[in-house]
Amino acid sequence: MKAIKNHLKNKLPSLLFVISLPISCLVQAAGLEPLEDIELQSISGGDAIQLTVRLRNNVDASNNPIGCVPGTLNPCRLGLEFTDREGKWLMLKEFYGTIAIEDMRLQGATLRNSNSSYRDTSRFEASDGACLLSACNPNGLTAIMLTYPNAKAAGEYSDMTTFLNIGRMALEFDNGATPGYMVDNNSGSALAFRISDSASSNGAMQMRFDGSAMIYGF
Repeated sequence: MKAIKNHLKNKLPSLLFVISLPISCLVQAAGLEPLEDIELQSISGGDAIQLTVRLRNNVDASNNPIGCVPGTLNPCRLGLEFTDREGKWLMLKEFYGTIAIEDMRLQGATLRNSNSSYRDTSRFEASDGACLLSACNPNGLTAIMLTYPNAKAAGEYSDMTTFLNIGRMALEFDNGATPGYMVDNNSGSALAFRISDSASSNGAMQMRFDGSAMIYGF
């Protein structure tokens, strides 16, 4: 595939990162004072970091689209222009949605020293067969453990929610000095797309994660 130019003409989405730390990490201070190096060395974090990531694109907090009037040249659009196809734009119209990943927990860990039945040392070989790790064995390496809270009720699917709407998809062409992403001459649609939950009009699809994953090799 040829290189894709990063021509993304779209309203800037609202991006919110929320990082929650364990309550034990919170302290009160009467005033702000600089710490000496020896004091900084004695500070350590909690057992883990709890991370929540939320992204809203052209919608309000209730997933209702903002200014996305169907069938008009509205600001809810994303334009893609490809190399050697200048002046021709693949337009995603009535483009809006959300994604939220709730309460991911990241902590340091060490890989165990025993092998599971899935052990495959070839995964740690270069293209010439040389080991990228000592003896192609990752046992005991430092890792990051990704986990989700296990104390969830039956039927609770709130670990990840996502909602995406593409009302119309069509090709637009530059018109003189007006670029294709600023016109709506092709009002029809080659494709429409929606990820949603049928429980409500703009309800987000819900997912649930259990267990843990180890990330290493960084």
